[in-house]
Amino acid sequence: MRISHVAVMTALLALSPTIAFSRPMMFHRAIKMQVSPDVPAAQGKVKYDKSDNGNISIQLEVRYLAEPQKLQPTASVYVVWVSADKDSPAQNIGALIVDNQRKGILKSTTPLQSFELFVTAETNGQIQAPTGQRLLWTDHNSE
Repeated sequence: MRISHVAVMTALLALSPTIAFSRPMMFHRAIKMQVSPDVPAAQGKVKYDKSDNGNISIQLEVRYLAEPQKLQPTASVYVVWVSADKDSPAQNIGALIVDNQRKGILKSTTPLQSFELFVTAETNGQIQAPTGQRLLWTDHNSE
């Protein structure tokens, strides 16, 4: 039994809204983060995508990031921040948990279209303003 290409394409087009809606979000841009000399082995990359509601989805992945307790001064957690610019207050978008293989992933969203994204080592994951220095950083501009 031979199925024509037209029949297959017609079936796929009929299902396309369902397939498009059910597939996971595709992150289109991956940017390598700059690294502080205080964590020279660390590597970070961040992927961005614009969601249907206009927010920016962020997926941050780090590797070879030392345990925060081994830094000077010591800390207990890495915190990820976004800031509209250097003069705007930074917003805590989550704690970055690094596993025993020194890898970590954080997924978050922001309504900001242009922003700085950076990671600091902090004593508390609920902190409202960064106190530690930037260990990894990059800028994003969706315009």
